[in-house]
Amino acid sequence: MHAQEQQKDKVSQLVLWGHWFTFFNMILAMLIATRYIVTEGWPETLLGQGYLLTNLVGHFAFLGFAVYLLTLFPVTLLLPFSRILRGYAAVVATLGQSALLFDTLVFDHYRLHLNPFVLDVAASDLLALLNTPLLVAGPLLLFALQLVLANGLWKRLHRVRRRKLGTKVVGTLMTCFFATHFVHVWADATVYRPITQQDDMFPLHYPATAKSFMTRQGLVDEDSLAKAERSAAPTRQLRYPLSAMQCHPSTSPNILLVAVDAWRADMVDQQTMPKLLELAQSSHWFPRHFSGGNQYQSGLYSLLYGMLPAYEVSLNADKKTPVLIDQLAEQGYDFSLFGDPNLPNSRSVSAMLAPFHVAPLQDENNPAQQDSSTTDEVLDLLANANGPQFALVTYHAPAYYSTPVGSVGIPSVQADPKLNYAERVLYNQYRQSLHFLDGELNRLLSGVSDDTLVILTGTHGQVFTTDANVQRNFSAGATQVPMLIRFPGDGAWTATHQTSHYGLVGSLMTRLMGCENPTSDYSLGDNLYQPPVNPFLVMGSDRNFAIRTNKSITVIDKHGEYRVYSPEYKRRRDAGLDVQVLLGVMEEGRRFLAR
Repeated sequence: MHAQEQQKDKVSQLVLWGHWFTFFNMILAMLIATRYIVTEGWPETLLGQGYLLTNLVGHFAFLGFAVYLLTLFPVTLLLPFSRILRGYAAVVATLGQSALLFDTLVFDHYRLHLNPFVLDVAASDLLALLNTPLLVAGPLLLFALQLVLANGLWKRLHRVRRRKLGTKVVGTLMTCFFATHFVHVWADATVYRPITQQDDMFPLHYPATAKSFMTRQGLVDEDSLAKAERSAAPTRQLRYPLSAMQCHPSTSPNILLVAVDAWRADMVDQQTMPKLLELAQSSHWFPRHFSGGNQYQSGLYSLLYGMLPAYEVSLNADKKTPVLIDQLAEQGYDFSLFGDPNLPNSRSVSAMLAPFHVAPLQDENNPAQQDSSTTDEVLDLLANANGPQFALVTYHAPAYYSTPVGSVGIPSVQADPKLNYAERVLYNQYRQSLHFLDGELNRLLSGVSDDTLVILTGTHGQVFTTDANVQRNFSAGATQVPMLIRFPGDGAWTATHQTSHYGLVGSLMTRLMGCENPTSDYSLGDNLYQPPVNPFLVMGSDRNFAIRTNKSITVIDKHGEYRVYSPEYKRRRDAGLDVQVLLGVMEEGRRFLAR
């Protein structure tokens, strides 16, 4: 009985020692983590600063306690021998702190935390990370420090116990942890960016959000969120453009930009869209054109900004309208949006569309009939407007396989045998919808004057499936779209090189606005009339992004998991990352950062 009590007392001492050893390692982790703050910069508001310091304490206290529970506490119970435990704890703590130290270096270099994708890149780019001796000497110094801490704390454990600080320390750490999550729920619901823009600063940081719960309880609604987004103070995360614009436009024609929701390039043929093909023979035609996304809003974003998906959140937070729109506004253009009155309320594109007047949509149950009404409204505006106009027109019938009631379609054709029976039906119904669209586009362009600059394209492609993972699909069918431009007075011209949405802004800024700046000052740097400047094409959605090259398509999700496909979109399980291309993408993704 006495031996059992001695054993319990010994285990109790070891548990107490483990708690304090973990606490001092929490403090060490917080000191190391200050490098994230140096990299990201100090928040400008007092509340943001208070949240950052509280989150620093609460988050790394939570991580430290989690590591203790998973690695140190079980060994304390199984092997209650102080020497073994002290040596084991020193090794575990050294590994954990070294991983954190390495993550700070990776974050400073790539603005990303360790994940499978970053590990592969870092392994191939190790020389760039080894520029600092801290990566080599750091673990050795940390191990020596952990041994000193473990042994010194064991010898002075009785002094620490007499101070009775445990309850106060635990209370403080728990208060910091829960306070930051509660504050973040409020900040996220009210779009308080000095707090929400810190979400990705620390590793393994998943702050609490409760939008869906608050919406169900009636505490907040989508309209309130959109209003908060528009009224939130702009941040200064980016330098966009990189230098002051030097533009000297000589003309101010009306501009008609038509963006069709879900328009596949390979469906533009003589039977399905004959009128468009006829128009292409007298216009600028881009047969190898890709969107910058596989979804509606990501396609529009790449079209009007010409910037990588990595900048989307920051552009919206900074309330940066596209440089193209800013320059057109200086020339007295009015901006109108047709076909989607709810689009400006989207939090991801609210800044992009802030200058636009939104045309109301006719209350039609059929998307195709709504598109017909949209055509009427656009023609009415351009016929009666005073001053130069920029009309952004969105058509949606193909996205819903929609045709007008009572319409006479075209004969069905044999679909791809790889499609199942239901997908073959969708394939032919999609053709019917595009045939209707062909007539609407012809009616629209026949009704505008010849001195109107016309741009026709798709926001993204279409995949004939009901698969829930369609957001991960970046095949040509999902991303390759038509692109046609009719410059007033220009003849026919066909591009032989690959183009993308990223090139539209540069083309208009140089050809129409007479801008002297290099296109890389305000976009990826592409121009539709020249081969792309980079050997890669980045395409994004709300949860994934893909990097397309001549050899492969690499799809990466938000957790860093990646898959490699052939250009024909066949999974290549034995293929690895093209590190040089990825480094180029990551460098481009940092080029406009303010810090």
